[in-house]
Amino acid sequence: MDFKHSKRNKKRETWITIGLLISLFIGVNFMISKINYTIDLSENLNYTLSDETKIRLGKMTTPVDIIITIPNNNKQPKIIQKLLHDLDLILNAFKYNNSKKKISVYKVNIDAARNNTKIIQKYNLTERNVILAITPSGKKKILFRYNDLEGTNNFDSSKTFRSKDSLARDSVWESGFYQNWRESTNSVLEPTEFRGEEIILQSIIEIAGEPDIRNVAYFTRGHGEGSPSDVNSQNGFSELRRILEERNIKVSTIDLSTIESMPIDAKMIIIASPKATFQDQEISIIRDFININSGRLIVAIDPVDEISNIDRPAFGLREVLKEWGIRCHDMLVHDPKEQNFDIFTGDYSLKTYSTENPHKIAKSLMEKGYSVQSNRIRPVEVFNKSSKDYSASEILFSSRSSWAVSSWANRAFPPQKNELLDLNGPVPIVSVSERKKFQPNEYNQNGKIAVLGCSKILSNKRLKEYSGNRQLIQNIIYWLKGEELMLNLSPKKLAVFKLALNKSEFNKLLYVILIIPVGIAIVGVFVSWLRKEL
Repeated sequence: MDFKHSKRNKKRETWITIGLLISLFIGVNFMISKINYTIDLSENLNYTLSDETKIRLGKMTTPVDIIITIPNNNKQPKIIQKLLHDLDLILNAFKYNNSKKKISVYKVNIDAARNNTKIIQKYNLTERNVILAITPSGKKKILFRYNDLEGTNNFDSSKTFRSKDSLARDSVWESGFYQNWRESTNSVLEPTEFRGEEIILQSIIEIAGEPDIRNVAYFTRGHGEGSPSDVNSQNGFSELRRILEERNIKVSTIDLSTIESMPIDAKMIIIASPKATFQDQEISIIRDFININSGRLIVAIDPVDEISNIDRPAFGLREVLKEWGIRCHDMLVHDPKEQNFDIFTGDYSLKTYSTENPHKIAKSLMEKGYSVQSNRIRPVEVFNKSSKDYSASEILFSSRSSWAVSSWANRAFPPQKNELLDLNGPVPIVSVSERKKFQPNEYNQNGKIAVLGCSKILSNKRLKEYSGNRQLIQNIIYWLKGEELMLNLSPKKLAVFKLALNKSEFNKLLYVILIIPVGIAIVGVFVSWLRKEL
């Protein structure tokens, strides 16, 4: 056998094999790049779109571009890096969703825009550090914005210095992308739930969904009610306003005594913490809106004593509520045994739900064990659950040890239970009702009302600080809008892992990690030397 050219042929075969392997590698990567498919390996499928979201995306009327102008680098505050990481994963799910109208995602660097010139020129983008959704027609929604130019050394001595990290955290907090913030080991608040899917979906539906003429929530005024523009933590409702606007509902105020009927763009009426009685003309407008025009009504009223200047029960709303099977007593809930009840202020942590056929509003609250924080509360009970005209349900209750005190302003303190006049616990605090259609089991488009026995449940302080209060009003709004599918769209739990090391510990870890690859390299060199010697 001629071995004259065997060595040369062997080298040639080796190079041919290497070339073929490189070609195979490039070909496989090219094919994979053309496959729009992702696999969510997270424990709770945190980055997979829910069925509810997919259904809503199927109703888009135009394509949507989601544009991120925040540079993703290590110079960004940690909370911004976290937001970009979580958004990147959920946006991939939106991008590769098989909806009729395409959702595209663009990451644009305004300062070095060579690769994104077309998208920048198309939408005339000039602002850094924003995340926005925009349609080809130019209709847009800002999802997130923050200013990284503040907090530097060039600060105004008259203003308190704020670090970039502090400013970024405030921006992320206000955006609503995260909720249920908890203090970490280093005394810094960290989020535990991610609402990216809900926020992005609502923004897409707002700019690309079917337009809704009736999309305004009117807060009543003229009776001492709380204002949607008031930022006071105890008595204001600006946070409720923000929650409504996040769900594509515009907010305004209205004096019912100056009109003959509700405006045609009215979606719902909100009566929050009234102090005076509604007159007959105003009651008639409310009744026509919810009974004839299929309107929505939220009533949040506090207990009043019988010696006040209120001359009609429930501020004159009793007869309207009665038509919907709801009775709102002028009583005060008292709970002497519950450890989460403050006997002096009336502050109460409500965590009792109906376990027998619970309403869809309460299911997510029950599953997560949320409690709802309130102040003084009055009973709001359903008195006729078998009506053929409406379907009424009690959502939230006080504890079994509580009772509702009648004529409470004239009773000794603390009150002693009167078996004849008082209402035994658990006392219903939140109830809802909806008109039935002529066809059975079809409720979605008829009038609906929700009644809360304490307006402080919806105050700025409690909506900002307590997830249970926020989840309750979110579910009520979705239910009132007829978007029951959104009730199943809950925030995603975040898996947080942290490794705290000082410089010495980090160096030791680095050396340990390097031992394996360095050892393999040494063995490889030794084996190569042995082969040459042999």
